[in-house]
Amino acid sequence: MTQDTVPSPQTETPPRFLADRTVGRLAKWLRILGYDTVYLPQLSPHGLMREGRQQGRIIVTRDTRFLRHKDAPSFVFIRADRFRPQLQQVASECHLTPGATLFSRCSECNQLLEVTAKETLRDSVPEYVWQTQETFHRCPQCHRIYWGATHKAHVLEELRRMGI
Repeated sequence: MTQDTVPSPQTETPPRFLADRTVGRLAKWLRILGYDTVYLPQLSPHGLMREGRQQGRIIVTRDTRFLRHKDAPSFVFIRADRFRPQLQQVASECHLTPGATLFSRCSECNQLLEVTAKETLRDSVPEYVWQTQETFHRCPQCHRIYWGATHKAHVLEELRRMGI
């Protein structure tokens, strides 16, 4: 990450990210942690730099071309190939502390999830889910429905193993 942009652990505003095509899985995991992460795989490095500046986002990339730009906006150059060490790197360098923000965003389109009344979802979720779950969230943009179940437990265990 460029030195002048390392977020302080005391910063009130959580970092917002812009991910390129080299870190798509990492983008999804940052969203799971609750961080506003735009994924724009179609943009060139120049386009990403422009968007990063305009939106005030930290670019997350494995593209070495960012290392050669002296005027590049805030970015984290990801060193690892796999998402676990990538997520650990971003969490460490950007001082991420998920906590209450976990599972607050749609992992597909980045929108903040809304609590949805169970009664309205009777025909939208599998019968077993309907009978065993009480809390549901829906994405206002793509309408994807989320509930706790085992996936949430697996994600929490994965994060625990990573030390996040």
